[in-house]
Amino acid sequence: MTQEEDARFFKALADPIRLRIIDYLREKGNCSCICHLSEHLGRDQSVIFRHLGILRDAGIVSAKKDGKYLLCCVKDIKKIEKILRAAHG
Repeated sequence: MTQEEDARFFKALADPIRLRIIDYLREKGNCSCICHLSEHLGRDQSVIFRHLGILRDAGIVSAKKDGKYLLCCVKDIKKIEKILRAAHG
């Protein structure tokens, strides 16, 4: 990874809503649609979609269409968990 990619990655993790999205996806252990994330976080789907775009651009989550639903998954759960553990000491 370049320094620019590293900065984008860590900047994506530096937002409480994005961390809550990651936590929800980790707890689910599989993909979830934006509608479920929106309901769980109490935020409008457009807000969730914007945050998912940042996480996707940073390479943290992936998204795929399933009919009318957009399913999102954490790409590398073990990597994210390791980073979050290190951040907590």
